[in-house]
Amino acid sequence: MVGEIYAGYKGFSAIVGIGKQILDIKDIATRNTLVVEFTGKLMEAQQHETLLIERIRELEKRLMQFENWEAEKQRYQLVKLDPGVMMYRLKQGMENGEPAHEICANCYNAGKKSLLHNMGHGNGLTHWKCHSCGFDEHTGHFIQPRTNRSDGWVA
Repeated sequence: MVGEIYAGYKGFSAIVGIGKQILDIKDIATRNTLVVEFTGKLMEAQQHETLLIERIRELEKRLMQFENWEAEKQRYQLVKLDPGVMMYRLKQGMENGEPAHEICANCYNAGKKSLLHNMGHGNGLTHWKCHSCGFDEHTGHFIQPRTNRSDGWVA
């Protein structure tokens, strides 16, 4: 960004220099040549200014996203579920009209909010999945299903 600003300053200085030369020249042909050069430099400076304005807008947008994410992050706390699965859970009192939920720790650390989906429970385990990054884990402690030995059915 500093290089872009310096290049713009350099271009502006060249325009000013040509403008001063134009004022001092009495020969019409030489003056017309400098006016064409002056116009070209002016157009370059305008294009450069447009690029700088676009870059500033892009950086302002990224800054806004960063600031919004920093505020959003404060609504969550890191929790560890057995057997060591980490996720972020919405803090109590920070719902802002949203239902209680968990978000993916991988996505959170990458700067985005991605809901963890509870895919169901069974045998003491809860299955969690993130559709953004592919996180797919089970939490809890496995409970061996009981079988009825007389008929072979699982209870």
